[in-house]
Amino acid sequence: MARSPLILAALAKDAVPQFDFAQVKHLDAGQSGAFDAALLTAKSGEHFVVRMANSPTAGTELEAEIRALKCFSSLVRLNLPFQIGQLIGDTQDSDGQRALVFDFVYGNSIELSRVEPVSELTASIAFAIAAIHNLPHELVQKSGFPELDPHQNLKYRVMELDRAAQTGKVPPILLQRWETALEDSSMFRYQPTVVHGAINGHSVLELDGRVSGVLHWSGLRISDPAEDLAWVLGGASTDLAKNLIARYFEARPSADVNLWSRALLYSELELARWLLHGYSQGSQEIIEDA
Repeated sequence: MARSPLILAALAKDAVPQFDFAQVKHLDAGQSGAFDAALLTAKSGEHFVVRMANSPTAGTELEAEIRALKCFSSLVRLNLPFQIGQLIGDTQDSDGQRALVFDFVYGNSIELSRVEPVSELTASIAFAIAAIHNLPHELVQKSGFPELDPHQNLKYRVMELDRAAQTGKVPPILLQRWETALEDSSMFRYQPTVVHGAINGHSVLELDGRVSGVLHWSGLRISDPAEDLAWVLGGASTDLAKNLIARYFEARPSADVNLWSRALLYSELELARWLLHGYSQGSQEIIEDA
């Protein structure tokens, strides 16, 4: 059963007793019910978010996000072209479940269908993703986040596709196309970068036509930068994708020429990943959707 905003507010008060909250309301975190969340307004006018996980898997994800946020020093945050949330306080409920209070990152979710191909927002999305990829590896390495080189990444993708194929639900024409792409080792010659790991319209926020914040950092790692561009290639018009990738290359001229192809492949492979998720959850609805 979902926790009410009032219960979350009471836990938030215990976590950060220095703040007096004047208003609380439910917050849709855009993560399929994995978390309960509420938006809190303090008497000072400041806004905060309190979050609690609804499953062990979500709890692990939340712990990973806390570790990720701790990677970003004040100096690193200052040099990024967007805001990152910060843990303000935490507590536990009577069952020992953690309630975490973060400062609120202002902004709205992004629908790619509403983004003009040539616009300030297009450039801002490109520069925001590039800024993540330009972060020093040491930022992630010191906290023990995963590191995948091209060979490891390719091996993981092949294993994932094999598992999806075993379900018998992947259309043969798609399976053949994906297998052919993964057999082209030349496409996987790239320099790994820091990647966010969950770039989408809910994790990237915009305000006044610019990216204002980036949320959901639990997937932080060193891997293929194309992973963070799959959202764009999978959901944007051709004109928007071309312009956004062009602006990305302005910020990262050293990016490899196969970036587009891999990002497009990853966007398609999300269907296989969603299918596997459906099987792992025993959800016929997800399986049919995939």
